[in-house]
Amino acid sequence: MAKRRRPVSLGTYIMLVLTILTVGMGVWVFTRIAGNIDDIHIDTAALIGALVSTQNPNATEQVAQLPDATPIPSPTPTPIPLGKTVTISVGGQIWLDSTLRKSGAQDDGMFYYDDVFGAITPYMNKADVTMVTLESTVTSAGSYDTYRAPSAILNSLKNAGVDIINLATEHIFDYGKDGLANTRASAEQLGFSVTGANRSAEEQALPLTFEVNGIKIAVLSYTYGLSTAGSKQGTKDDRAIAVGTMDADLIRGNVRSAREQGANLVIVNLHWGKQANTKPNAEQTALVDAIVDCGVDAILGTHPTYVHTMEKRNVNCIDGVNRNVFIAYSLGDFLTNERNESNQIIGTLLNLQFTLDNGSSAVRLTDASYMPTWQMRWQEDKYYFRVLPAGTTSQPSEMTNTVYRNMRRAYEDNLKKLGSDAARPIEE
Repeated sequence: MAKRRRPVSLGTYIMLVLTILTVGMGVWVFTRIAGNIDDIHIDTAALIGALVSTQNPNATEQVAQLPDATPIPSPTPTPIPLGKTVTISVGGQIWLDSTLRKSGAQDDGMFYYDDVFGAITPYMNKADVTMVTLESTVTSAGSYDTYRAPSAILNSLKNAGVDIINLATEHIFDYGKDGLANTRASAEQLGFSVTGANRSAEEQALPLTFEVNGIKIAVLSYTYGLSTAGSKQGTKDDRAIAVGTMDADLIRGNVRSAREQGANLVIVNLHWGKQANTKPNAEQTALVDAIVDCGVDAILGTHPTYVHTMEKRNVNCIDGVNRNVFIAYSLGDFLTNERNESNQIIGTLLNLQFTLDNGSSAVRLTDASYMPTWQMRWQEDKYYFRVLPAGTTSQPSEMTNTVYRNMRRAYEDNLKKLGSDAARPIEE
């Protein structure tokens, strides 16, 4: 059955008329305010996007993109200066027995040794600082013996480019306080820096400290003890002041003190072991193990006639710095008359380079090299001596073929023993 349509009421007609009038009036008013309606455009997508972003601040769609801001140029960084660098050259010990001493004797009663170091001088002068160990005391006049040499040896070392004399050996007190004082004073008068021998408690409390290329360097030196002659000189307190003896706690405390006083680089000299030893003994390696983390940068040994192994040990030190600590257990003889076999005549000139870290007070080891040296001796009216680069391919006129072959063989043996892990060998 079909439904009958309801007729439209009068109220409905009235509401429809009012709606038409209202819309018409709105359009008329809007055009009066906004102008031509054809120019009006409503971006519904943008309107919807704006409404959405208002409700959801994390919405990815944006109504409009702001113009890119003009980038502010970054300031050009100031270049960081390269780290300051210092190179240190170190030879072994020197002591003059009667034969070596007489080789420098002149007709007028004076002594002269400059020629002994002539061939090696250019290499010693390449470094910023050069150091050797003098195992003889010196005197300007009087009697001499194996461990008491003419002061002329100091003049010749100065002319060869040596800057530091290490006196921490068992023989520094052989002639008591006067012998020590004369040796140190003679060296200082020639402009040497001196380490390892003290005339007073005040000097003992102030280790050798100096500055090169903006790097503050401290050199601490110790010996295993005093000779029989030295141990009979002075009082116990005199001997304790004269030279530092090897003690792990003492060394660690002195290194810490040097650091606290601003040292960037700390070197420790140790005169130790037996002269006939061809390698470090258990006592030496134990001492190295006990002090290697105390903040030292290099540990350099003398006393054995032979050159010993070298090593570079990476250590986290107690001051929080990671260091490659360089250890040379024995640099051998630099100039003596010990020559029972060829390997006693071979020494070494060690070269270490340290660089100051930017923004830090610590240095790092940046290069290590060594040159084997040979103590040449020949006889004419007397014995003469020369220190040569052992790797030289130029045979000196005074050197016999047999000695030259021995030198070359000892040179090759030395390279095999030392290798290139800790330091690289350098040619003549």
